[in-house]
Amino acid sequence: MTPKLAALLDALDALPERPALAELTTLLKRSAIGCDDVPDLIHFSDQGYAKNTLKATPHYHAWVLCWKNGQRSPIHDHRGSSCAVRVLRGTLTQTFFEFAPNGHVKATSSADFPAGSVIASRDMDLHQVSNLQAGSADLVTLHVYAPPLPRMGTYSLTDLGRGEDIWDEERKVVTAFPENSETPLENVQGWVTPNRLFFVRNHFNVPDLDRAAWRLRIAGCVDRPLELSWAELAALPQRSVFATVECAGNGRSFLHKPAPGVQWGAGAIGHAEWTGAPLRLVLEKAGLRADAVEVVFEGADSGSESDHPEPMPFARGLPIRKALDPDTLLAYRMNGEPLKPNHGYPVRLFVPGWYGVASVKWLERIEVLDHPFRGYFQTKKYTMQTRTERGEETVVVGPMAVKAELIRPQHGATLGLGMNRLFGLAWAGEEAVAAVEVSTDGGATWSGAELLGPRAPYSWTLWEYLWEVGAAGEL
Repeated sequence: MTPKLAALLDALDALPERPALAELTTLLKRSAIGCDDVPDLIHFSDQGYAKNTLKATPHYHAWVLCWKNGQRSPIHDHRGSSCAVRVLRGTLTQTFFEFAPNGHVKATSSADFPAGSVIASRDMDLHQVSNLQAGSADLVTLHVYAPPLPRMGTYSLTDLGRGEDIWDEERKVVTAFPENSETPLENVQGWVTPNRLFFVRNHFNVPDLDRAAWRLRIAGCVDRPLELSWAELAALPQRSVFATVECAGNGRSFLHKPAPGVQWGAGAIGHAEWTGAPLRLVLEKAGLRADAVEVVFEGADSGSESDHPEPMPFARGLPIRKALDPDTLLAYRMNGEPLKPNHGYPVRLFVPGWYGVASVKWLERIEVLDHPFRGYFQTKKYTMQTRTERGEETVVVGPMAVKAELIRPQHGATLGLGMNRLFGLAWAGEEAVAAVEVSTDGGATWSGAELLGPRAPYSWTLWEYLWEVGAAGEL
């Protein structure tokens, strides 16, 4: 962290819970922070302006926003939050709006702000931020919201009925680049995880792919090597599967003996509906040979690891039996929407009931082997030592284990005497959850919890337990 960035964050941390907008503005004006102080947060997206978290506390959020030429925000307000913005690179165009007599919004003024400028917005100001510079110049801005932006009302020039985008829940960023971020489990309300809150696990940076140019190549132990376009894949019969996906390292930060890897809390998990073409249709089209043993899937992302300095693509193998399962998909939709880049756009493998590492994102190549795959992410990583009757053995991570989490109340919460509701999630890999039992006395006795909502293979189940507390104490 550079001295200028450290000084700015220290000053923000020292502010009161809800500072005056003038205080935020003064801090950003006094700061000499620039793009050189936040190089790891300068990342752009073709899908719209990129919002990269600099720091999030209970009292403020600081973001670095990166705008390609022509990108703009929706017309919006900042309900319940004040915002100060410093332009780090390029020229920002801000346009203000007000409501017309017929209820539509209309523009009232516009101004340009070069690098080094600071602008401020009150919570009910109605405005739009744009990158309208000449040529292909990009724009980088630093935004500070205090308190954290709980709600952003968005508006359209033509649509009176456009609702509000709720921003009070966001993924919890564990590492920024490559992004690894958690589902905010403490706010789980239903069976399906919204796409914008679904955890993200990346080993390398997200590749920039064009669906029109994308191709999937199938080779190896097949009679007819294939190359499919997205349109050809989408023309195959579709199948949808509801399934829970968990990172194999979920909860790593809770281990008593520290382990290397992303230090996940409990939120490297989510549940969604996945739609695509069954993988078996493509494999059958290619014609599997009798000697086929394993299928290897390679993504478009690549990079290096500390113990593997040479660049390599992300690749994982899957046994023929699981590859031919009718629920194993070449997925291109998530909860009915096209995949976002951080979830594998345009096409990913999806292996229900298995840890997320099996569901290779940004899929570009499939190779059928006549022997077990020995790639880096199959031998060096994503293996575990298991004690068997033959002694210690190395096992490749595959099907998800049976597991449950207590979501509410959270650790350290203060409860009242009398009836309290415990709420959580449980999942069982490829199976449906049959029952959940709860102990409130350290495992001496167990009681059945009530299962809530759907119960289905591959899917987590919500549960609750009503707990009668008769005496004060730590429990």
